[in-house]
Amino acid sequence: MPIEDMFPHGTPIWVDLQSADPPAAATYYRRLFDWEVGPALPETGDFALATARGVAVAALGPLPSADAATAWTAYFSVDDLQAAADAALAAGGSVLLEPGEPVPGIRLAIVADPAGAAFGLWQSREQNDPWLRDEPGAVDWLELVAPEPEAVFGFYESVLGVGVSEMRVGEQPYGLFDVGDTSVAGAYASDGSAPAAWLVYFNVADLDAGVVRATELGGTLRTEPLSAPGVGRWAEIVDPQGAVFALLEPEPEPL
Repeated sequence: MPIEDMFPHGTPIWVDLQSADPPAAATYYRRLFDWEVGPALPETGDFALATARGVAVAALGPLPSADAATAWTAYFSVDDLQAAADAALAAGGSVLLEPGEPVPGIRLAIVADPAGAAFGLWQSREQNDPWLRDEPGAVDWLELVAPEPEAVFGFYESVLGVGVSEMRVGEQPYGLFDVGDTSVAGAYASDGSAPAAWLVYFNVADLDAGVVRATELGGTLRTEPLSAPGVGRWAEIVDPQGAVFALLEPEPEPL
């Protein structure tokens, strides 16, 4: 069970869903991923904690404003929250939620890159809460999807301190954000039909069964299943409230 509790600067540290109907969202994802979803509490900003096998995987909560859209938000660890937010502005991005402590003990901000993709900055602590990763029902991968992702690579280098490298997915180039020798997120060129955004991939043991379950519960298939050697099979889903996410069945590790 991959459980992470150390989050170097620039690495993913958390995801949450901000939804127009948090109770309905909790029901959907609980049934889809067999999550346990706790109560939404005032002291946690009315967010509910979702766990799998007793370990935290995500949080589900309300929209920050009436005009906001239901969406998943990915958060990246930073050593100095204010410095990272300042770097986002200096690099041509915007600050959507000023650095603060909306929940006791958690310092975060929401920013957007110059292409408009929103994500969170989260100040890491010496002792972080454990986060389940790369298991069925848990976050497996994060991906920036934008018409010209290479145009914002410099932004992420400045704000998150990541390096940028490239691989091939099929015949297409695919960007990688690296922390040291580890690739922590990806970047893919979209067709421009949707705004730039960060896409959260959840691990599933069986993609076909996952797609059937996701749609039976009221979600919509956004892309037909795709595959790539060395990666696995995946498909994008729109949940009943309109949030986009992806299911990923990783290619088995070689014996």
